[in-house]
Amino acid sequence: MKKEKNPVTIAIIVLAIVLIAIIVLYVNPFGNSSNTGNTEQTSITNQATASIQTIENTLSSSGQVSSGLTENQYLHTGYYFEEFLVEENVLVEEGANIIEYTNGTYLTAPYDCVVIETNLPNEDEICSSSHYIQISSTETLCMSLSVSETDINKIEVGDTVDITMTASGEQIEGFITSVSEVGSYSSSGSYFTAVVTFDNNGNQKIGMSATCEIIIESAEDVVAVPVEAIQTSDEGKYVIVINDDGTTTNTIVETGISSDAYIEIKSGITENTKVQVVESTDSSSSSFGDRMNGRGGNFEGFSGGGGMQGGMPSGGSMPSMPSGGMPNMP
Repeated sequence: MKKEKNPVTIAIIVLAIVLIAIIVLYVNPFGNSSNTGNTEQTSITNQATASIQTIENTLSSSGQVSSGLTENQYLHTGYYFEEFLVEENVLVEEGANIIEYTNGTYLTAPYDCVVIETNLPNEDEICSSSHYIQISSTETLCMSLSVSETDINKIEVGDTVDITMTASGEQIEGFITSVSEVGSYSSSGSYFTAVVTFDNNGNQKIGMSATCEIIIESAEDVVAVPVEAIQTSDEGKYVIVINDDGTTTNTIVETGISSDAYIEIKSGITENTKVQVVESTDSSSSSFGDRMNGRGGNFEGFSGGGGMQGGMPSGGSMPSMPSGGMPNMP
């Protein structure tokens, strides 16, 4: 005699099929192999007005403060060495005694400096041409400015440089005193070194860190628009002009220098022209994990009587099995 299927068994099977179908749809709703969220790019269109601006294109580089002058001071040949009177890397003021000879004379500091290296005879030994002290000036300091090959021809010796000390924020004026004629190649392009020299006002020390900034291009009182307003086509650069009646016209423009915010318009539009500014933003579509509500196993949008609400039924256990155990399958 053929046994009838138990209603509980049928309900369990149907529920399992429904749950599997829901999971498959949430993990891969469109047949894609990945269940991660997708990044989509959207555009936001705003309005801007061409205005008169002063645009500056700057170059900046951070580095270490060094002495602007390092040289050897040689001991007096034929004199006998008596004593080294200072310590290395300690400030020696101009005119202070550094070396004492046995005859009572001295080698003195020609300017404010630190002694960074010595090659001295033993006490009471005669000095030769190989004996010296190496000193670095603390009055004149310098920094190295790294300049790309695209900008190297925009700077020259004598250009003013703004220097900002990292620790104190103090700003000092310096000048480019040399520009390397030989660059260093890298996969991202070649770079050249410009030396920036400045006077120590008493607050700077060799080895401190600072940032150099130099204006390499500037345009005063020019028509400018936000850089995002510039579009590009096969015919060149253009802006989308907003007409008085609300319609738009693509207008070819000639551009000049730019900063992070504005770009110079040399021709094509005039001051007070309204243009569209198109900005792109990235947004992520939800993934399977995002569609899970609260990471507790609840499916978003399946609340109420038609969905899974929090997992286990009240009481914390699975429903009891029918008496007599699991029904026999046909």
